[in-house]
Amino acid sequence: MDPPSHKGGHLTVPHATATPAQPFAIREAVTRARCVVLDLDGPVARVFAGEPAAAIAREMLGLAADDGRLAPGVPDTDDPIAVLHAHTAEMLRRGGDPGWRRTVEALHDLLDAYERKAAESAEPTPGAAAFIRACHDSGRTLSVATNNHADAAARILERMGVRDCFEGPLVGRTGDATLMKPHPRAVLAAKSRGVPVGRHLMIGDTVSDFHAARQIEMPFCGYHRHERGRQRLLDAGVPLVASEMGEFLAFVADADR
Repeated sequence: MDPPSHKGGHLTVPHATATPAQPFAIREAVTRARCVVLDLDGPVARVFAGEPAAAIAREMLGLAADDGRLAPGVPDTDDPIAVLHAHTAEMLRRGGDPGWRRTVEALHDLLDAYERKAAESAEPTPGAAAFIRACHDSGRTLSVATNNHADAAARILERMGVRDCFEGPLVGRTGDATLMKPHPRAVLAAKSRGVPVGRHLMIGDTVSDFHAARQIEMPFCGYHRHERGRQRLLDAGVPLVASEMGEFLAFVADADR
């Protein structure tokens, strides 16, 4: 994929060629949706394209180890979100132990800072900006439900030139990392008031996204640019998985009002 370029203060990305593998199912999902809920990292952009996630995870693990509070089961992970979740869960298991709470707060601060920095080099997903703009122009409401910091989501959307398209909320993680997806909190908060959940569509790239949407019976479509990621979604029971955001764009002009 060609790298993104800057023009007029915004990011531009290469055109995404649609390769619809399941066009009828995609059309039904998109045309029924009055509101679209997007995960950030994947469907919208590669958040850590310029700040490798594995290095951030190692630094977080080092911080916890230096504190003498390394949560069990995470020493080999390269996912900073998983590091934060594991240490928060361990802190709660210990009844909110003050020492563990301080370590978790430090992990939050470190990841928050890295995500704000990563937002400046995040790589937009080809086709995402066009899809977002088309949804907005068609009258659909857009929101974000992410395990990343909401500030990072806002900055990435600003750099892509589509922040104005999001009339719905940008819902990021809270101070309690155990409420991240697959917990449904963020998806519930991103849902549009007064619109039936069945008239929404969530697009995400992880099994956690799928489980969060399924808990509130929100229609879900998977997206992943890599075959291995698509297979994980299919194995988890996701009925529809796209390889390009352009696969959704083709049907935005249609509407079931």
